[in-house]
Amino acid sequence: MMTVGSEQAQSLVDLEQQLQNLSHNSQALELIQSFALRLGKTKDRQLVFGAEGALIRKPIDYKDVLARGLVDETEDPFTLLKGDIISTEAAYFMGERLTQIKFAIASSTCDLVPERREYASLLRLQPIYSSSPNARQNISEMLKFKSTKRMYIPPLPNDAHDVIGNAIVFDGVIQVRLEDLLLATRHASLSLVGWRIFGSLVRFIMVRTGDSEVKIRQGLQN
Repeated sequence: MMTVGSEQAQSLVDLEQQLQNLSHNSQALELIQSFALRLGKTKDRQLVFGAEGALIRKPIDYKDVLARGLVDETEDPFTLLKGDIISTEAAYFMGERLTQIKFAIASSTCDLVPERREYASLLRLQPIYSSSPNARQNISEMLKFKSTKRMYIPPLPNDAHDVIGNAIVFDGVIQVRLEDLLLATRHASLSLVGWRIFGSLVRFIMVRTGDSEVKIRQGLQN
């Protein structure tokens, strides 16, 4: 059995120390929460985050960004981007096929290139209707960005007239074959700040930890 020598062990210690404030850092989420708090009441937050182009925009098209010189021809062409809002009839959760709902793409854009991966990850989109008993309360909570279960996005262009917002649901990762996902209907892409917020929330949810877990791992390491 191979053992770690003293020099290699010290190198791993140095690496861990460099990663301490990066791998499980919650600073990005705290910045988002602080910004939302400064906006004031729910209606003020909704005006900012619900404005056209604030969190979502029309789907970003590869040929368009290529023509604008924003990507060059040596890069992989894309069909979909991380965070895109799509619909597909080929997604599954706990063995059950999900139909007639929209999804946000959780997989990284570089993993959405044909044949790069076999599967991709999605998150469900949950419409919030004006007639729902807790509609206003749910939107208020999401616009504080305190919840790690959902992220607010405004109504989409083709949503029903009584949809006053949508929630990207982080509780439950959906699977789909990449070849099927590449045939999905795109409804929207995230704006730059929407993409940053989405990425911050996904990262925080996947890797967040508590002080006790740090203590446990440090104790076992020593």
